[in-house]
This record gives sequence, structure tokens and C-alpha cells, in this order.
Amino acid sequence: MLIKAISKLCVSFLVLTCAICYTSAHAEDSNQGSIYGLCSDRSITEASQQVIPLDPNTPAEFTADQAKRDENGIATLEGTVQMTRGSQKVDAEKLEYDENNKNVSASGNVRAEDQQLIINSQAAKLNLATDYAKSEDATYFYKPLHASGKAKKIERSSADSVRFEDTSYSTCEEDDRTWELSADEINLDKATGDGIGKDVLVKFKDVPIFYTPWIRFPIDDRRKSGFLAPTIGNSNDSGFELEAPWYWNIAPNKDAIFAPRLLTERGLQLKSNFRYLNEKSSGQLGLEYLDDSDFRDDRYLANFEHISQFTPNLQLDLLYNKVSDENYFEDLGDGLGITSTQYLERHSDLRFTTDHWNFLARAQSFQVVDESVANEDKPFKRVPQIKLDSTYYNLPGGFDFNSESEWVQFEHDDRIDGDRLHLGIELERPFESNAFFIRPGARLTHTEYDLNRRDGLDEKPSRSLPSAHLDAGLIFEKSFKNSTNIQTLEPRLYYLHTPFRNQDDIPLFDTAEYEFGFEQLFRDNRFSGSDRIEDADRLSVGLTTRILDLEDGSEKFRASLGRIFYFRDRKVTLPDEFPEDESSSEVAAELKIGLHDRWEAIASTLYDTHDDHTERNSIRFQYNNDKGLIFNMGYRYRRSDIEPIDSESNLRESLEQSDISMILPINEHWRAVTRWNYDLQEKRNLEQLVGVEYDTCCWKLRLAGRRYNQNTDEDYNNSIELQLVLKGLGQIGSPIGELLERGIRGYDSRDDEYF
Repeated sequence: MLIKAISKLCVSFLVLTCAICYTSAHAEDSNQGSIYGLCSDRSITEASQQVIPLDPNTPAEFTADQAKRDENGIATLEGTVQMTRGSQKVDAEKLEYDENNKNVSASGNVRAEDQQLIINSQAAKLNLATDYAKSEDATYFYKPLHASGKAKKIERSSADSVRFEDTSYSTCEEDDRTWELSADEINLDKATGDGIGKDVLVKFKDVPIFYTPWIRFPIDDRRKSGFLAPTIGNSNDSGFELEAPWYWNIAPNKDAIFAPRLLTERGLQLKSNFRYLNEKSSGQLGLEYLDDSDFRDDRYLANFEHISQFTPNLQLDLLYNKVSDENYFEDLGDGLGITSTQYLERHSDLRFTTDHWNFLARAQSFQVVDESVANEDKPFKRVPQIKLDSTYYNLPGGFDFNSESEWVQFEHDDRIDGDRLHLGIELERPFESNAFFIRPGARLTHTEYDLNRRDGLDEKPSRSLPSAHLDAGLIFEKSFKNSTNIQTLEPRLYYLHTPFRNQDDIPLFDTAEYEFGFEQLFRDNRFSGSDRIEDADRLSVGLTTRILDLEDGSEKFRASLGRIFYFRDRKVTLPDEFPEDESSSEVAAELKIGLHDRWEAIASTLYDTHDDHTERNSIRFQYNNDKGLIFNMGYRYRRSDIEPIDSESNLRESLEQSDISMILPINEHWRAVTRWNYDLQEKRNLEQLVGVEYDTCCWKLRLAGRRYNQNTDEDYNNSIELQLVLKGLGQIGSPIGELLERGIRGYDSRDDEYF
């Protein structure tokens, strides 16, 4: 942004205005210099980012080829003259120093330098006592931003006030000023943190792209009101898009953004966001409104978030979301991430925590914003939910104790609802060392319901269940010769016994079956929530081997394999499902390989040995090299009998998708980016993106075409994203860097985050 660029430049001038005066500069991120890696003198941008303040009482030291002093206390130094004061120094051909008033006059190839800034001029005056300094016909170079420019005059009247006349600024090479900012006058006031610019003009390729006759901007971390960088885009659904946000610094603890957004096919959308931060509370309020000419109705979004930390143990968390219609995100999302979601949550949570106890009082509901979700599939309201859990470790005798208690009142318009009380206690006695662990334990739960039934069944069902488990494992280690790596072998057994209780008359409020995988081998219940507790008499067997680097603790290789052996049929099921009678589960396997810095592979599979087929596969691969090439490949498959039922066809549909993305360097300046997300089952594209980037020392151009699927009706949206980044100044156009970073693993959009 222009304001940020001027802010950074002005802070640099305050650091060193031709002189050796006391400075207080602000540190920048240590990695920012790397974005100027294409600059010819890039090494200079690696100068210290942490400026050490100079003690005002530090004496100045002078050296010269010739020196003389008259009876009035005026010293004249000629030849190779250098004045040093701490980390700052001034070189000149001639220098006069008045000991009486501390005035210094330098002339002839004057060069002033400190940790971050270099200023060259033919003449300079300064006062070591009052911080006054003046330089004419000066050029400068600011190391951290690789920024340089000229100024007809730089005058510093005090440590807090600096004035520039006829000045320029750019991060480009001096012989190739692709873009440049110029101003007739800039005044800085470090005491107030304000800067005033007059006749400010920005040119790109000698073409003016921004002008303002007057501008006020911040020169430090204190926030200032003003316009932010505009966002420009285009899509076939909304047409040309232009968003111009304005930032309002209301108070030190309050601010707001107002962002009119023009959509040529829909109208003018008004967006706003208000934030506040108090001593014990924080939050934000977001509002959006559009009189949509294409939708032919008013459309809006409201969002409110608030957190109050009354004490270190007591917290209130409020969340409210509402949109006008189910297609809001699909039509009016920014197109850079997920354009739709199924549910918007609203809740009010009151939490109290101690070292051993956790209390939660909650009221929760949802707005469904997916038209494909049937009324009976909408989530229940919790009005209210009360939870109290406790955890105690290393009690007398070495026991660990856990308890849980919950009371919830569920509400639903189209399903059985009512109250649920759930209580549970667990006692475990671990025996552990570096080579093994044994954790026997027992658990007892009790659940009661008070239901509003419509089916004539028991309105107050209850369930009490004991459970016992034994978790045991060994850890073997093997060292490699002449290597810092070790290999582990970690066998693990987990036995669980839970008797059967008929639970068919209990409705489902918040319960579903966990997706089976290697981590599921060692759970004490295959169902989430409290409405179902599985009957179990099973033994889980797992084996994991790893290769670890002892120097940095990184995991270079991991392979896991396991399955569950059942000693009786599982009768507890979800509605409309049959009891399971297989003697063993699918074989679950996971693999992670990262033996080299350049590539990594992660895979998981679920194989059914009874029917001899694969239930689920997931593979993710990445390759990168030191030349900037990145290749990602992903594949996932789920067999139809483990996929959810499709709400329209009432059938289970399998899933099979591929995701390929790449960053391909073409030469020093050009690189191509692409992503292809494809549905192999439906034989249709989910997202296609092709783009190019042109990167130079001081600017970057991104251009991409994108076609993505917004819903299951194969309704595609096409967009062209264009962004110009002026390094050290700001960005113009669509925030495509965010899209590429989310869609292409390993993509770095630090240019956007930085400016």
C-alpha cells in the first residue's frame, strides 16, 4: 500500500538524516530481505534488522589526513575525513567542527551511513547537541527494503521533525526505475506518528497509476485512518468487481473497515467490520448488504464474535452468524476459497477451568445455508448444554481419574427431541518406562433421556454400561552406524470389553460413527457423542516403526499397520444399519516418507481382507528442489459402502478425486503455476487454474485464469485474476496470492503478507 510504503521510508529517514544523531528505529521481519533476491546488490539487504539505539552521550571521533584548530575552537579537517559515533559514521572531503556550539559542516562527497540507511550528498550540516541536520541534493539507500531515491533537501529541525523537498522513492535498481514514487514535499512528525505528503505521484513504466495532492499517513506502528489497497477482479457470475476499503482508527482499542464493493452484474455491496479490544474482552461485528439486481432481492450477512475473560479461569464466548439466503456464499463469496458452507453456527459459551475441572454452559444453534440439506438432517439446537469434566493424574497408588457429566436439552422441528443426562467415570493405573507402557483401566457410564416422542416408544429410556480396557506397548530402538538417526519398533495391543445394551429406542442427537483408520484402533468407542456406546469384546493389534533424527527430532519415516480382532458380533448400530459379524476389521495402514529435504510422501489405506477390496485410499506426494520447482500430487478414494447417503438419490455414492498442482520455474523471472482438481467418479473438473508470474527485483505480476465448480449441478464460475505487486509499496488487483497459497501446497505469498 502507498501509505505503508511512505511510512517505512519515512521511518528510515528518521533513523539517519545525513547525521550522527540519536535514532530509534523499528525492526522488520528477518526474512523480508529475501524477496529482493533478484537485485544486483541483494547482499546489502541482509544488514541487521535489529537496530541498536545510539546513546545520545556517545562521543564523536574524528580522523583526517590534515587537521587544524584555530583560537576560536573551530577545527578544520581535510583529505580523507571520517567522523564516527557508535555504529554511525560520516565520510567527507572536508569537515568543520565548532566545539562551542557542536556545529558540523561537511562538504565534498559526503556519505552518512548507519545500520540501515546510507545518504550521499555534496554538503551537509548538523548539530550534535540539538539534532538539527540538513542535506541538499541527497541520494539515499535503505538497506532492509532495498529502497533508494533522491531529495532536493532533507532538513531535520529536531529529533522528531523532518522535512523533505522534491523527493522520490523506489525499490528498483537506480538504472531501471520501473516504478517510482515522487512527492513535492513530505513532513514527518515522529512525536505524533504523522506524515504529510503533498503532490504524491506513483508511476509504473512511466505511466501514472496513483496521484493525490495531499495525504496523511503513519510513520510508526500507530494506526491511522485512510484508504487501503483496492481489490479488482472479474467473474462470469458477478462481472467486474472493484472493492475500495477505508480504514477508520476510532481509538487505540477500536477500529473499523468500510469496503464498498462494486459488482457490475449485481450492484453495489456495502461491507463493514468493526473490532474492539478491551482489557478483559475483545470482539468484532461484520455486516454486508447488497440490493442484488441479478437475485432480485436484498441480500445480507451479519457476523458477531465476542470473548470476555472475566478472570483467568472464567470466559464468555459469543458467536452469531446469519445470511439472507442459502446461496449467499456461493454467489457472493470472494471466490478465493470455499464459496459455500453447510452450516453457520451461533453459540453462547460460558467456561470455567481449573487445574482439574472444566465447566461449560452453552446455548447453540445453526443456520443451514445448503439447500441440499433436508429438514430432518438439520442439526439439533442445544438450549442449553451443561458440562462438567475433571481430570486427576498420579493419585495415591499411581492412579489416574477422569469424570464427565453432561446435561443437554435438544430441540428440533422435524425429529424426536428432548433432554439427555450423561455421567461417566474412569479409573486407570499406568505402568510406564522408556521401553514400555501398560495401562489397565475401567469405565462406568450412565445415560438418561426425557424425550418428546412421536412413535409411541419409551419416553424415558436409560442406559448404564461398565467397560474395561488394557493398553500395552513396547518401544525398541536401533541406532545406525555413523549416523544420528535411530529406528524404533513399537508394537501395541489394546483390549476393550464393553457388554451389550440394547439402544435402539434411543434417538441420535449428536452421534455418528467415526471414520475408521489406524487411530481408531485404540479408541474406547467407535461412536462420537453419547447416544451410542458400542458393545465390545475386541483386541486391537498395531505396529509402528519410525526413523528419527536425534539432532533435530524430525521424523524421516513412519509406517503403521494394524487391525481389530472381534471375539463377538457387534449388535449396537446406527438406525437402518445391520449388526456387524465379521471376525476382524479392515487392515489400516499409514506411511510417511521424508528421507530427503526435497520430497515427501504420505499415504493411508483401508483394506478389507474378507471381500478382498480397498475401502479407502489417500496419497499425497510433494517434490521440491532448490531451483523453486514444486510438484504436488494427491489422490483420495472412498468406496461407496463407507460414504454417506446422498440426500437426493438416497444411495451411497463413492468418492474418487485427484488433485495435481505445480510451480514451474521457466527462467530467472518467469514461473508458471497450475492446479487441476478432478472428480474421477463423476468425470468432471472441480477446479482448473493456470497462471504465470513475472518476478523482478522490485515488482511482481501475477495473472491466472480459474474455472471452478460451485455446486453439484456442474455450475461453473470462470474468473481472471490479475495482481501487480510493487515491492516495498503495495499491491493492486485481486489478492490472488491467497488463492495460490491455499490451493498449491508450498506456495509462498509472503510478498502479499509483507506489504
